[in-house]
Amino acid sequence: MSDSNTLIKRQAGFTLIELLVAMAIAAVLALLSYQAIHEVTQVKSTSDLKNERFSALQRAIWWMEQDFSQMVPRPVLDALGSKLPSYLAGENQVELTRIATYPSPYGESGLVRVGYVLEGQTLYRLVWPVLDRAPDTQPQKWVLLEGVNHFEVRQQDQNRQWQRFWPKAEIDETPMKKQPGLVEIRLDYEGVGMIRRLIVGVDR
Repeated sequence: MSDSNTLIKRQAGFTLIELLVAMAIAAVLALLSYQAIHEVTQVKSTSDLKNERFSALQRAIWWMEQDFSQMVPRPVLDALGSKLPSYLAGENQVELTRIATYPSPYGESGLVRVGYVLEGQTLYRLVWPVLDRAPDTQPQKWVLLEGVNHFEVRQQDQNRQWQRFWPKAEIDETPMKKQPGLVEIRLDYEGVGMIRRLIVGVDR
């Protein structure tokens, strides 16, 4: 009878070793679950970031296609009253006059002056409030795309030669002939690489 009572007492609960083993198994399962959840969260965050960056790239290209494809041969005056070409391209920047086909406080007689400039790794879109500038006229700068390692615009002249700077010489404008008929935009976008777009401008 005494031996039977002792056996019942031994089977009434877990031993310390059994509890430690159970805790160790639970800890391993919890760790595996955390790692799985963390990996799923990381994959989702990476996917969301890639989608966001791709959408930003699409918007940037859309704006450039809209601007370059609607350029018009309308020169403007700078802050000192000197004439600027309707299309002006330099190192890491370009500006042009385009048709303002949308309701905008920046449009004048259906035209607007826009531009693009790369500062650091940020590509900005510029919009001037008027075509002919006063001494205090400043463009509004909109962040168009971040993470841009390189931005280059090339123009094809009447001899089908690619030019990095436009105009090549004098500023005197002849309608249409002083504007490129084909524009090439190159973007080195971080995480994507070099992107090249050809945009048909005006008829030469």
